[in-house]
Amino acid sequence: MLLRTPLTSQEEVISLKRSLKKAALHLRRQARKSSGEPKLSSGWSRKTYAITKKFQTLFEATQKIHRRFCRRHRRTNKSLLSLCLQISDKLPAGFTSKFPDLEKNVAKASIKMTFEAYMGLMVFSTIVAGLVSFSVVLILSLNIIISLLIGLAVSVTSFGICYAYPMFSMSSKTRKIDANLPLTANFMAVLASAGMPPERIFRSLAKVGNEFGVGEEMRRIVADIELLGLDLNAALKNGSARSASRKLAALLDGVVTTSHMGGDLANYLRDESEKYKKARVASMKSYLETLGGMAEVYVSFMIALPLALVVMLSIMAFLGSGASMMGDIDPQAMLTILTFIITPAGVGILILLVDSMTPPR
Repeated sequence: MLLRTPLTSQEEVISLKRSLKKAALHLRRQARKSSGEPKLSSGWSRKTYAITKKFQTLFEATQKIHRRFCRRHRRTNKSLLSLCLQISDKLPAGFTSKFPDLEKNVAKASIKMTFEAYMGLMVFSTIVAGLVSFSVVLILSLNIIISLLIGLAVSVTSFGICYAYPMFSMSSKTRKIDANLPLTANFMAVLASAGMPPERIFRSLAKVGNEFGVGEEMRRIVADIELLGLDLNAALKNGSARSASRKLAALLDGVVTTSHMGGDLANYLRDESEKYKKARVASMKSYLETLGGMAEVYVSFMIALPLALVVMLSIMAFLGSGASMMGDIDPQAMLTILTFIITPAGVGILILLVDSMTPPR
């Protein structure tokens, strides 16, 4: 029965794999305790043993499905990456050099493809979006001029989204890194106070860095040391240049300077931790003050003003004098627009503003 359940995502396969692995380990432990099939007197019934055997069979089948899924996923990624690189090779020579900021943003956003491949992906998505929108509008409207205009607009929008995506990703990473930077510096200070060498500090931080939002940066620093053979200072300089957060880049530069000058790394990290902690507290106070102002705006413009307008428009519609006072606009239509369009749109905009200002945990 369980084998008929479709596995739609890699996360479901991994979670099922873990649960089945626990069942298989439990079976092995019971098999070690008893020779051959478990005895009934030990509380291990034949029915439970048969169910566990089925789980072990299901676990092996799930492993095969997981390997097949990962193999297909890697093959798809390789095909798309190869296509993007081929498109990038056919671009004019000076086209990619016109986007120096985009190249830096792609590196800082930790997008797992080269800048040339990303440029090929931008061009590919722009062409596909334009052709699809042009074809759909041409089929529906049978007007070539309108189809061309809409296709061109969709192509430009697609190119703009691909151009802005690294900046949004980098901004999200920066907010998360800066919010957890006091904890990151404190973690490093504790390890440095215990006498751990700087290289082992960054290796330990690479293992638990996802909790602080710096896991990707630390793993790339460790990869520069292990794979490229760079020393710690050169790897930290490269990590500082790639970092999306200026504060983290300054912290890495400070570690390089302190290690080069023979200073006390633990004291430096403790001082930086206190400094970032004070800055975090100040930013939270400023956020609370801004949130209070947003609450006043919400009460004034999203609750009091719509209620007053609803009462006024209802009275005008009831008396029938609203058309002469507002021109040709029907008060009932204005009431409908205010209730179902303007007020929800204003609330949505305020929610987006508050969400963008909220510091990450």
